[in-house]
Order: sequence, then structure tokens, then C-alpha cells
Amino acid sequence: MGRISASRFTGWEVNKLRVGVLAYFALLAACTASFPPGETTADGLVRVPSRAEGGVYRDLDADFTRYKRLMIEPMTVEFVEEWRKQHPDVADTELRRIQLEAAKDFREVFTKILVDEGPFELAEVREADVFVVVPRLLDLDIPAPEEDIDAGKQTYSPRPVSLQMTGELRDGVSGEILLRVIRIDKEPYYMFAGIRRANRLTNAREIRVSMEKWSRLVSEAIDVAKATKPPDPRAK
Repeated sequence: MGRISASRFTGWEVNKLRVGVLAYFALLAACTASFPPGETTADGLVRVPSRAEGGVYRDLDADFTRYKRLMIEPMTVEFVEEWRKQHPDVADTELRRIQLEAAKDFREVFTKILVDEGPFELAEVREADVFVVVPRLLDLDIPAPEEDIDAGKQTYSPRPVSLQMTGELRDGVSGEILLRVIRIDKEPYYMFAGIRRANRLTNAREIRVSMEKWSRLVSEAIDVAKATKPPDPRAK
């Protein structure tokens, strides 16, 4: 009787052990899958952890603590492919107005967040302590025409403006890329299938909000980079 009992007990223990081992390896595989492989760009930047809403790529050998000032280059504004064909009624002068207004708003937003609220000063010449900011607004898609709000007409849109904000921070002397931040705003439609009034003010406001979010992401990425000690070149 004792021998039979021991045999049953051993079989139960073996099955339990098998289940435990399988569960362990399943957990190990899940943990491994949760950490994506390192991503390095063609120009040598490495993707680093950031908020899920954006992608941050950094030169891991750069010392960010020595940068105290900023130079902001004029922002490039490019519309999504086929946008011009889809809106043939939009005059070239209006297109240019949108681009110039977006570039002006970006400079105001970025200066407010990183200079007025942040630790940087604006620079007029490129020197060793200067970040050169090279911003780009890409794939701009304004779904509804920008009606003149004083014309008495109302235009509505089922989705907001979509765009990609990207840009780089470069060394003021060498021009080497130190940081790249990418953020995409692209919502297919408004929550609960709603619509919103579309005009110059609402479109500009949505673009500006995207710029603010991108600028704060850049500010956070700089803070993280400053707190991360680069490797000692003498150790190589």
C-alpha cells in the first residue's frame, strides 16, 4: 500500500513540476518579448526609452550637460502627399500662409517651453555650448478647407488635423546630430463619431497643440540625457 501511495504521489509531483517548468518558460518568453531589440539609425543614433507617444533617438556618447543655449532654424512644413490635388481650390498664397504661420507658431511654442520655462538661452552664433534645433513638420493633412471665419460660412470636419512633428538637435560647432525626436498625431475621427467646426483658428490650434506636445517631449529627452552619464572615452 505504501509503495502504491508513493508511486501516485511521485506522478503527481512530476506533473506539477512539468506545469511549473512550462509556466516558467512561458513567463520568461513573455518577459523577453516585452523588451524590443536595440534600434540604431543609419546615422548612429540609438532609440532610448520614452513616452509611448513618441520616438526618441540619441547619441549615447554625447555629453548633454555642456549645452546651455539654443539656435532655432526655420521650420520646414510639408503637406501629406496628394493633399494639394485633393484641395485644388486652395490658392498658393493660402498654402504659403499656412506654412509661415506654422513656422512662426513653432518658434513661439518651442521658445516658451525650453527658454522661458526651461534652462536654455537663445543664441545668435553657433558655439560649443549651443544646440542647433532643426524642426520639421511633415505629412500635414488639414481635412477641411480653411474658411474665412468672417465670411459667414461654416465648415465641419469629422477628424482633426494630422501631422508628424520631427526634428533634431545638432552640435553648434560640428553639426553632429545628438538627438532626434519623432511624434505623430493622426486620429481617424473624433471620439463618439463627433465633428468639429473647421476654420483657420481651429486648424491652427490643433497644429499648435501638437507642437507643444513635441516640444515637451524634447525637453524631457534632454533632461534624461543630461542625467545619463556618457561612457568614459579613456575606458575604450
